[in-house]
Amino acid sequence: MGMDIPDELDLISVFESIPKRKDETDIFYYDQSTFLLETDNEVYEIILSPFYHEFSMSIKEKKTDEELSHLELLSVNKIEIVKDSKDYSKIRLFHGESDRYENIIEITFKPRFKLIFREQYR
Repeated sequence: MGMDIPDELDLISVFESIPKRKDETDIFYYDQSTFLLETDNEVYEIILSPFYHEFSMSIKEKKTDEELSHLELLSVNKIEIVKDSKDYSKIRLFHGESDRYENIIEITFKPRFKLIFREQYR
């Protein structure tokens, strides 16, 4: 089974973009989708492949085009939308789960990029 994700329309809302699909004939869950999100300060490229548990994200500074962060995960079990509003948006990823622990990554897009990574016991 692939990752547990919000509906495509909810992801379109939080990422503020319609995804570019690798194969438009396939359903969203089995396809690879690329979302582009721009804020006042950053440009995000988010690539999701839910069936394969893959999530990647590149963040660049808008003014300089300098890469600020790159994240590539191959074992994401779940994506949650924590907050989705005009001025504040945030998601949570559950990654690398084992019998004893799980990794939780919180990514804030607006008002400014922030990433928090926690490994916690189950």
